[in-house]
Amino acid sequence: MNNNTMTAGQAEDSVLQLQYDLVEIATAELGMHEVDASRVAVALVAGLRKRYGGERLGRRGLYIPAPSKQERNEAIRRDFDGTNAEAVMRLYGIRRSTFYRVIGKARGIGVCSPAAPK
Repeated sequence: MNNNTMTAGQAEDSVLQLQYDLVEIATAELGMHEVDASRVAVALVAGLRKRYGGERLGRRGLYIPAPSKQERNEAIRRDFDGTNAEAVMRLYGIRRSTFYRVIGKARGIGVCSPAAPK
């Protein structure tokens, strides 16, 4: 199966495998305790997914799964304070329509929701 057609489950399996590999490397090569190595691995994988998600890297074509939209949307809702829409859109590289769709779903309203009765 092509990585561009990976299911959500396959992408998460890929993420877990990458985290596991990084923990093994940190414990074997750096002598880190497994708990500390796990924290570092989770942070590295999250950073790689944000920066290179959906791309292949290096000669061997290491595939970095893109962050899940659910994680992104939760972060958008968490970062939005009611006054910083432009900054949040820039931070996540999203368009205004996407921003309002994400925020609207959190508030139980749709972008195209009908007008309130008069």
